[in-house]
Amino acid sequence: MNPRANAPHKVIKNLVEAHSWLGLIISPLLFIVFWAGAITLFHDEITQWAITPHHPVQSSQQDIPLGSLVEQKRAEYPVDQQGRFRINMPTALVPYYIFYMEVLDDAAESGRQSLAILVDPKTGETVAGKDDFLLSQFIYRLHYNLHLPGGSYLIGMVTLVLLFALISGVFIHARKLFKHFFQYRVDKQRRDNLLDLHTVVGVMTLPLTLMYALSGLVLNLAIVFQLAFAMFIYQGDQQALFNDAGFKRVVEPRSQTPMIMDNAFELIEQTRQQDNFELRNVIFHHYGADNALVQIRGSDTASFAQRDEVTYRIANGAVVDKVNAEQYNVFRQGRDVLVTLHFGDFAGMDVRILYFILAIAISAMIVAGNMLWINKRRTQRHSSPRSIAIASAVTIGGCGGIIVATAVGFLCERVLPATLPARGDWLVACFVLALLATMLVSINIGNVKRHISRLLLLTSALLLITLITDWLMFAEQIITLWQNGFTAVIGVQVAMGLMAAIGVFSALKLRGAQHVNTREKLGVPLVN
Repeated sequence: MNPRANAPHKVIKNLVEAHSWLGLIISPLLFIVFWAGAITLFHDEITQWAITPHHPVQSSQQDIPLGSLVEQKRAEYPVDQQGRFRINMPTALVPYYIFYMEVLDDAAESGRQSLAILVDPKTGETVAGKDDFLLSQFIYRLHYNLHLPGGSYLIGMVTLVLLFALISGVFIHARKLFKHFFQYRVDKQRRDNLLDLHTVVGVMTLPLTLMYALSGLVLNLAIVFQLAFAMFIYQGDQQALFNDAGFKRVVEPRSQTPMIMDNAFELIEQTRQQDNFELRNVIFHHYGADNALVQIRGSDTASFAQRDEVTYRIANGAVVDKVNAEQYNVFRQGRDVLVTLHFGDFAGMDVRILYFILAIAISAMIVAGNMLWINKRRTQRHSSPRSIAIASAVTIGGCGGIIVATAVGFLCERVLPATLPARGDWLVACFVLALLATMLVSINIGNVKRHISRLLLLTSALLLITLITDWLMFAEQIITLWQNGFTAVIGVQVAMGLMAAIGVFSALKLRGAQHVNTREKLGVPLVN
């Protein structure tokens, strides 16, 4: 036999082994990334659903001037005069100002701590701490750093392995990529359903998955590239690197001469009125001093992924720094394009719904790939039962646990009292406990399909309980919010109802397939 003729076969065989093992190793983290990323696509809608029934905003009232709100909040809190503070503007989905401040705190080791609060633009009332309603932000952080120290680097490495898995998958299926593009065999006598699901979803989501892998790799491991550039190109001068990248820092000390800040808010309003400019947030440096600066950030609505930014010296209105389409910065523009593509933030709701469906499909593909590995190992004589049990527990318990824990998180976000101290910590604790409990009951399970169907039914039940609780607690507020244009509350409810229905349907299909397999094993005819 010609060794050269067997070379391609050996290469494919090695790629299959590498693809299988690497996919198995990263699958739990990769599932979390895609599952949490799918939900993060509707971050602001979930935020509106969580907060506005508790703290509705009266659309008919006039906004309090921003300058008055700033002075009011600086009087209410012991703001550190040496620090900067940022204000995120209200949006159609999140109708509150978000103040980020450094406040003095003798109990803190540094003598100060960060504070983030939600402020009603109509009344000036501090309605909640930003982390009191944590669900959407918690899931977002889970997506990019798993809430772990150094988690963003870990996710960066996972996306690097994902990129290899995608490339190896293309080579493995290259010959049949187009011939079997839509092939999904439903014949009950065949056992290729998982393979078909894994392959078809992998092919159809390939452009999206490649984009996610490349953008996630750059965004999560950007610090690695930054350190390399700083060391070898800028000889350790990080400030020069930041300046060239368009991220200039304020390094001058605070002046001791006080100054009234009225001109700052005139500059903000003047910038807000510019054509094709959507104001996102403002950052004050040395507020109240005569060398104070205001940094105004927004989006250019006439361009793709273009974020405008201008920094004024408040005393005389002079422009200190400016970044826009005319004053182009390649590094920042490239990063903004990646972020826009990554989160589907460039068209409308329909694009995000498509992203969501594809991300959920990729999550299913990950589970299918693991089940293929487990089923293959079970047929091999010398396979380790312990390794199969671990892989099964991680796949069913870990992936299924994240789904159940997410439903628990939605329920807790609704039923936990809004005034509960450390409310966000309670929500995280419930999420983690639900995940761990699901993983524990998924160890050494006898019937995989029956167990998965039970997890799906549990998830559906939790979502339906959340829906019922929603209307029992806030029926009047939800209707009023809908009438005032806050439609995302009911939109999230519709999504939960659809997910619950899909969960019940999938559970019933799994149970039906289980009964068919049982009858086949017993030799009972499928047709009477």
